[in-house]
Amino acid sequence: MRITCVIGTLGGGGAERVMTYLSGGLAARGHEVTLLTLDDSVPDFYTVPENVCRVRVNLPTFKKAGFLGGFARLWKMTRALRQTRPDVVISFMTVSVLASCLLLRVPYIYADHLDVRYLTYSRKWQILRNFLLARAHTVTILSERDRKFIALYHPKWKPQVIYNPALPLKQWFLPRPEFMPDRYKYVAAVGRLVRQKGFDRLLEAWRRVCDGFPDWKLLIIGAGPEENDLKSLADTLDVQHCVQFVPPVKGLDAVYRYAEIYAMSSRAEGFPMVLLEAMAAGVPAVSFSCTGPDVIIRDGVDGFLVKQNNTDKLAEKLAELMKAEPLRVRFAENAQQVIKRFSLKDYIDAYENLCKDAVK
Repeated sequence: MRITCVIGTLGGGGAERVMTYLSGGLAARGHEVTLLTLDDSVPDFYTVPENVCRVRVNLPTFKKAGFLGGFARLWKMTRALRQTRPDVVISFMTVSVLASCLLLRVPYIYADHLDVRYLTYSRKWQILRNFLLARAHTVTILSERDRKFIALYHPKWKPQVIYNPALPLKQWFLPRPEFMPDRYKYVAAVGRLVRQKGFDRLLEAWRRVCDGFPDWKLLIIGAGPEENDLKSLADTLDVQHCVQFVPPVKGLDAVYRYAEIYAMSSRAEGFPMVLLEAMAAGVPAVSFSCTGPDVIIRDGVDGFLVKQNNTDKLAEKLAELMKAEPLRVRFAENAQQVIKRFSLKDYIDAYENLCKDAVK
């Protein structure tokens, strides 16, 4: 099959990382795979697999293009898609390309990597989105909760749950990152510095914990619009001495290798790759319970789940793991089972079967 995979960019993010896994995995099975990205202004954070053809097209957003410019954008996108000669299209969170699929009469699969209950759109965009997704071969989502929600309100989308894959560390013998000196133990957290990720709540929980563990540090890796606000909050809470902000890191394996605990404080998630990768590396996790973490973490087996917004309980569970090394070791061994529970083979199988069905 000729499969065209479409995503906005290959900048940092879980969906972008998964797209490289999917396109490379399908190509390794003998399919002719093209990876089409739509925004050249964002530099690649991830490497495109060698067996995948990369096509770039630089398109303005609909908001920047305006009403008349939208037609020119659609024409340019349709032309770029037609040149890839697809039998089927897989679109990751890129709704606009689906209009081109309809014009070209190409079957398409749409993948949403966010909690669909929290997505907000204008009325016009809602109508267009619902129209296009109702004509998809299927819409893949990341949780059973989302599937039930869509089945109730948008049954024509034909939703299907496909969980993101967990991959093992490529190598265990990794040098310790310079920003993680061995005189400290680390609680790591990774993500864009935006409200959704809840780092403000993590800092509040850390304030309740840090005084009792002077040899521990909270490591927050990422960048975003709330960076200055979060650093100011750390100062206000007087935890700046035991909190370390680090810019985005390419290849987090070494971070996970030397972290003791992974903390997730998100208000909403899809199926977070950073959590999967940390646990695959043998890092026990503590997280607020939301879509994704509530499936990945087995409470009391490989980590702890905490009721949303309960920062006191989050602090309590962090402290429980920080003071008990035998518990961390047991959770770490169990955490690595995510590699089998959410295998890459099963993930590629699911999308390959969907593509075959769509072409039929």
